[in-house]
Amino acid sequence: MDLLRGTAVLLVVVLHAATIPASTGDAIREWVLINRYVEPFRMPMLMLLSGMLLPTSLTKPTAQYLWGKVAGIAWPAAVWMVLYGVLVFRNGPGDPDYWLTGDYLWFLLALTACYLAALLLRGVPFVGVAAAMLVVVTSVDVPGGLATKTLYYGAFFFLGAGLGHLVPRWVRAPWPVVALLGVAAAVLSHLGLEDQRLRLGTLEAAGISVLGLLVILWVAPRLPVGGAARFLRWVGRSSIVVYVAHFPLLVLVHRGLERLGADPFWHVTLTTVVGLALTVLMVRLRPRMPWLYVAPGAARIAGRLRARTEARAGASTGARTGASTGASTGAPTNADVRAAR
Repeated sequence: MDLLRGTAVLLVVVLHAATIPASTGDAIREWVLINRYVEPFRMPMLMLLSGMLLPTSLTKPTAQYLWGKVAGIAWPAAVWMVLYGVLVFRNGPGDPDYWLTGDYLWFLLALTACYLAALLLRGVPFVGVAAAMLVVVTSVDVPGGLATKTLYYGAFFFLGAGLGHLVPRWVRAPWPVVALLGVAAAVLSHLGLEDQRLRLGTLEAAGISVLGLLVILWVAPRLPVGGAARFLRWVGRSSIVVYVAHFPLLVLVHRGLERLGADPFWHVTLTTVVGLALTVLMVRLRPRMPWLYVAPGAARIAGRLRARTEARAGASTGARTGASTGASTGAPTNADVRAAR
């Protein structure tokens, strides 16, 4: 799972390394096409993987569950929206739309919304939730931006939550079946290069994404264990660092190259290479600046919440045991004492 998460989040960096220069006219068509080719699978994979962790998260008491999402998702989103808005984008924090859309951090806001919805919908079949979200976003006039992204990509989150337990069985599927799905996904993804409806926001695009994700989930455990795989797993374990830090770094690299007057090929290539290098450096520096990625004191607060829950559970167990013992031995129980008074 870490390998897939690391791969997907690095593909996000590669995407923005091309789209940021393209915003000022420095685009490379081949780079654009590559990004379009993987578009049906990149963000759906990140959402699916997050959703697969949901059942385990929901076993925690509500306070611990909520604090975990605030400390590990909402906090870095807020910190980096301020940092990016003040130091790079400028004037962003003063614009309500900046906060409502989430800018490049929309994924974390959408993910937070999905976790909150999951808490409210606990007990509802998550596959049904995923289907409902897709139906709404593809058939109802939903306001654009964050709401649309949350509904569309959130469907993959709940799909992962509802069907994630079947992945161990799926990876044992016969290879001819997977090969057939892979060919179908490749052909449809190729057709989507010039048709956005096959890449994003439609039932057809969602179907293509599911085909590709099935193939990727089957292939991942069969990849050789080597330096590249270890690197991707390492990146995947710090995917939050890559996601929040990469965009400001890419913008700064882009601005420097723009001042130098680099031609489009070198502009995009250097933005990609230097941006990836700086982002990986931020992962290595994570232990020195933990507050950028998780709320200060998160572990201490989580420990207190856990201890409080355990204390309540212990008190409840003790009360039940005492009442049972009193009743069986004829000794007066608390209720007997209160009645005597």
